[in-house]
Amino acid sequence: SILFIIMEKKILDNFLENTFIDYLSSLELKKIRADEVISYHNKIDKNGNVKSTCIDPEILKKIQNSCHNIAIEILNQLAPQKTSLYEYSDFNIIQTGKDYVFPIHRDHVNKLLSGVVYLKPDKNTGTIIYKNKNGENPNEIEWKKNRALFFSRTETSSWHNYRGDGQNNRFVLVYNLMTTNTKAVCKIEGINYNIVRLREFINPYIYRIFKKVF
Repeated sequence: SILFIIMEKKILDNFLENTFIDYLSSLELKKIRADEVISYHNKIDKNGNVKSTCIDPEILKKIQNSCHNIAIEILNQLAPQKTSLYEYSDFNIIQTGKDYVFPIHRDHVNKLLSGVVYLKPDKNTGTIIYKNKNGENPNEIEWKKNRALFFSRTETSSWHNYRGDGQNNRFVLVYNLMTTNTKAVCKIEGINYNIVRLREFINPYIYRIFKKVF
């Protein structure tokens, strides 16, 4: 049998302060269809500059102040060679319809640390981790309100996806530590920068076709 590397990850329960959970869970956002997913992007850079679509900028700063050191420490544990590349944090609210299934994927190289915090409801489908892009050896991280899952992507060990549970819409905070220096990330991971650039250029178009066909 062929051995494969299981994605290194950190799971933290009760990750956010209760006031942040209450605030994020009560956001009034666009209603979605059962077969739809919508992402609301919010970010704050290392100089404190904020771009927000749905989270109050002052609350976003408080969440950043509360979580940033923890996230940096996790990145130091999982991929310490990437920590110096950090430039900004993404805080994305993602609503997933109860019947929607996101394709199996690995994250873009600009994500130094990928994180998800489960917000509501009390029960749903967690994040599913796979051996490869074909979906072999699925391993689901159990959904628990205010549980956070973190990992640092690699080419071969970070295949994952998520989906609704067929009963309720899925509501999460995706919290990522980001960089624009993807060339440096490719060097650290030992992958071809030009191939990655081409792949990431093509992927959005393939994904649009995927949505139209399926």
